[in-house]
Amino acid sequence: MMSDLEQQQNATNETILLPVTKVFEEVTKRPVTTIPASLSTSTAASIQELFPEQEYEEKNIQKTKQILGELANNFSKDDLRDVVAQVEYLAESWLDDFEREVFEGKTLNEVLHDKGGI
Repeated sequence: MMSDLEQQQNATNETILLPVTKVFEEVTKRPVTTIPASLSTSTAASIQELFPEQEYEEKNIQKTKQILGELANNFSKDDLRDVVAQVEYLAESWLDDFEREVFEGKTLNEVLHDKGGI
């Protein structure tokens, strides 16, 4: 047999929480992650060509998983994406530091730009 407290909780769930949850579910927009069937393959290819970032990012994550091997299973996609970004930043900053040592305080891009290149 249900106690008074359990009956009150059930009544609260049925009269307040469920309707509110339904409203939130109807109002909340869910992102569309699939390509609609009406979108032709040429249109999808054109969009992919115009915005290749997603494909580039996915390839980076796959390469990272290959490099890390079994260790990659310990990380989510977002974690791997963050690791890739941090490593790319470190590599770029270390390369800039090295170039500044070699080219008297300038990066290679700055040297080439000063000479009319790039």
